[in-house]
Amino acid sequence: MNDSIYDDLPEDHEKAFIHLERHFRAQLYQNISENEQSVLEAYCKRKYMTAVISAARSLDIPVIQGYLVPASDADTRNIFQKFEADVLSLSVQIEIKHARHGKKYSVGLSVAAKEKIRHYIEQIRLAIDDSDLSQGKRDAVFKKLSELVLEIDRARTRFEIVTDGIRALARLSGDVAREGAEPWWKWVKLILGEIDESKENEPQPSLPAPEERKRLEPPRKQLPAPDKPDEDIPF
Repeated sequence: MNDSIYDDLPEDHEKAFIHLERHFRAQLYQNISENEQSVLEAYCKRKYMTAVISAARSLDIPVIQGYLVPASDADTRNIFQKFEADVLSLSVQIEIKHARHGKKYSVGLSVAAKEKIRHYIEQIRLAIDDSDLSQGKRDAVFKKLSELVLEIDRARTRFEIVTDGIRALARLSGDVAREGAEPWWKWVKLILGEIDESKENEPQPSLPAPEERKRLEPPRKQLPAPDKPDEDIPF
């Protein structure tokens, strides 16, 4: 197993599980295709289940972590279909959950907004280039600015990446002030202003109209009870 798959796992446990499961599933398909003997298929599936269950237990993923690795080929064939369905169901739920979360904490920028932000980033780059910062510090900030440009070009710009770039600038703001460089915070404010305005103008999903409540019919007026016949009147 290639240990490099664990080097850049997402911090979020659910995202990390999705990442690992996809890798293990690709290995499963490759192993099955490379083994012409069908007797090895159960072994390949059991190996996949072992890896996925171990990842689920390590990352505290419900449902999947409760599975036991089958002990034989027959047990593997009996349980694999349900296991695969549960993994797929859980994966879809996680994907939907994080997709909706991502929309909340991201924004779709217009072409005009992207051009403005790229211009502001370039002004920051020029200000840093003219400063007396060491080359190492410059390179560190330039890397963050390049990541920010790539993020701006995405269909939706994630707030966490923008914040990460601004934090990198903030860490150097003290050095810049001491070394007499021209401050670049006016460009940062303009970037944040464009992002805020784009988020405010973004159409929000409308809530479904409440169901019309059925009106209760008023109680029907009851007719007065008929008078009792006079017992003294003969028929």
